[in-house]
Amino acid sequence: PGFARMAAATPPLKPTLTGVELDPSGKAHCAWCDTAIEKDSPRVVRLFFHAPGSYSRNNGASTGENPGGWQKHFMHPQCTFHFDDNSKGKDAKCVGCGQDVKPRERVLSRFGHKDARCKPSSSAPLYYCFDCCAGFLRSNHALLVGHVGVQQAEAAVAWRSRLFPVAGTSGGPPPLPRDQAVRQAFLSCFRFGDSEDAAAEASAVARHIELQRTIAAALTADRKRKSPGG
Repeated sequence: PGFARMAAATPPLKPTLTGVELDPSGKAHCAWCDTAIEKDSPRVVRLFFHAPGSYSRNNGASTGENPGGWQKHFMHPQCTFHFDDNSKGKDAKCVGCGQDVKPRERVLSRFGHKDARCKPSSSAPLYYCFDCCAGFLRSNHALLVGHVGVQQAEAAVAWRSRLFPVAGTSGGPPPLPRDQAVRQAFLSCFRFGDSEDAAAEASAVARHIELQRTIAAALTADRKRKSPGG
């Protein structure tokens, strides 16, 4: 009876972003791009239910059995929130406030496919309205300033291809709203104050570029391994 009362009083777990912390070891890999998260750099913590028996690459190991259950997975802050540009998507509830939000009026957070980095997995994404996304980022601003920002959110990502890529470059612009009002509402999620801090914005862009170079190198290595004779 005592256990039953305690269990009843414990709120049920659900997939959600729980906060931001500094990586203690440099061994964890991002659940979106599957590249390492640098030691002492911020990582977003996502609570996720993992089926038993299959290996979780996000725990920093390369082999092994997973016991299953609710676990913490980690993501680079730059990889955590994407604008939902799926015009054919359906309304979905915001993980933060529980309100229904339409496609192109929300951000999503999703894992990468187990066999291909930066390709969406089959697991359901987490949807956040702009206000709840902004609230999450601002509540963790002490760790995120200089890592994400307005200019960083507009910067090219290695996993997007341009229609006509320029020689020697890789990647392309992230999915962003075409409607200027919606675009500004999305970008305001990454603004930590009334105005943009130039030094923090420059730092976020520089860190973003370095991360995208790492991801681009990993994607190139993936292609070579999969190509005949690679």
